[in-house]
Amino acid sequence: MDTTTAISLLTINVIVLSVVILALLVIIIVLIVKLNMIASNIHQVSENMASATEWLSPVKIFSLIGNLFQSFRKR
Repeated sequence: MDTTTAISLLTINVIVLSVVILALLVIIIVLIVKLNMIASNIHQVSENMASATEWLSPVKIFSLIGNLFQSFRKR
C-alpha cells in the first residue's frame, strides 16, 4: 500500500468520524432540551394537581361552607 493512499484513507476516516461525533452531539443536545421541556411541563402539571387537591380537601370545603353560613347569619 502506498503512503499517500494510507494518508488519504486516514484523512477520510477522521473526517467521517468528526461528522458522526458532531451529529451525535447535536442529537444529544436536542434530546436534553426536549427532556427539559417535558420536565418543566410535568412540574407545572404537578403544581396544578397539588393546588387542585388542596382546594378539594374536605377540611377546606367544610370551612368554606361554614364561612358561607356565618356570613348569612351576620346579615
